[in-house]
Amino acid sequence: MSLSMQADATTAFRRVLKPLAPDFSRPAVCIQGLLCDVVTLNEARRLAMACINSSQRCSIVTPNTDFLRLIRSDPEFRDAVLANDLSIIDGMPLVWLARALGVPARDRVCGCDLFDTLMHQSSEHFSAFFFGATDEIGRRVRDRLDDNRSGLRCAGAYAPGFGSVESMSTPFILDSINKTDPDLLVVSVGARKGLLWLNRNEHLLSAPIICNLGATINFVAGSVRRAPAHFRRYGLEWLWRIWEEPKLYARYALDLATLLSVLIREILPCMIQGALHEPSPAQLAAARLQHSHRDSEDFLAFSGPWTKDNLAPLRAALTAATRDANDIVVDLDHVTFVDAAFLGQILLAYGYQRRMHRGFALCATNSKVKRMLQRHGCGFLLMTRQDRFVARPIRLRPPPTGPAGAHHLWKRMSNFAHMSWINFHEH
Repeated sequence: MSLSMQADATTAFRRVLKPLAPDFSRPAVCIQGLLCDVVTLNEARRLAMACINSSQRCSIVTPNTDFLRLIRSDPEFRDAVLANDLSIIDGMPLVWLARALGVPARDRVCGCDLFDTLMHQSSEHFSAFFFGATDEIGRRVRDRLDDNRSGLRCAGAYAPGFGSVESMSTPFILDSINKTDPDLLVVSVGARKGLLWLNRNEHLLSAPIICNLGATINFVAGSVRRAPAHFRRYGLEWLWRIWEEPKLYARYALDLATLLSVLIREILPCMIQGALHEPSPAQLAAARLQHSHRDSEDFLAFSGPWTKDNLAPLRAALTAATRDANDIVVDLDHVTFVDAAFLGQILLAYGYQRRMHRGFALCATNSKVKRMLQRHGCGFLLMTRQDRFVARPIRLRPPPTGPAGAHHLWKRMSNFAHMSWINFHEH
């Protein structure tokens, strides 16, 4: 491993960022347990540049079908994914799922495309630090950006190797990154490890924009070719990636199994429920929210239907509750209907509370409400209040590969077929 920097390594520098504050005006929705922002590429670019210019922290995540699978078996990864300031829909399957839920997602906003847009704009100048890949990849990224006539320069690159999150979080490594004073920190050490590393070290990093962009560093270096535009447009980039990197076939096979399971067990029941029980304007107007304080807790009790059309009271209540720096308790027992927009705000509050190491609990003993949450991929919110207020240690559990991976995939597919049949009869 080595460190390559353009800034003077002896100069101690720590940019002061504005305090973290959740933005409940975000166009955030829940796509089967994932928090996603319905934004265009230009809107994401403008937000990133505004955060750089104002020294405001913006943690960007890029959910795709692999995230959809991983959050169902890895609570630490799920919490890291939900602790964000901007979540752009990176995978076309998620765009399709969003549209099926009635979410107006126009197109995917790939992390690679966002970086490419930032790299080729020449109106403003900023710097990026690359954490991940190899020494050779880091050198090629620097050469490419030095030759590129844009406002982006390479502040430095560091190849941490294949160690643990803990071994990559030493004061030397973090200080070396901060001393280069980057505007953008691009992490590329794998989705699970990268997001856990950012979640662990966010408060020690001074870059306004922090993001785990996967293969972006390889695309910039030219070591891996991106899929042609028509492959990306029609959701076939995975075929190209397997052609370029055959070892990815096992991951995409597992992702496909999860996607099929989610489609049949969650998306279709949600679509049926929405078609049969969509609330009328009069019912939406009758929805109620009671916000009260109990010791060090903010208690939010909801009743009636909640959708994208009556979120104003929810946004105001969550803004006030997070500003109080208290634990948050949400009571949904008397709710009759929820959609992806309502649950997007709930996930946004959950992610912020976890990010700030504060408590969050959701109470729902009503079986109908429980089914609604589970169909939207939010069953994890139904954990007991005591468990919800206990912080979990970070544990990395890599997915099985080789024969074990094939056996795991066969079990997943078998269980999927069995549970889909049961779910069909239950609903």
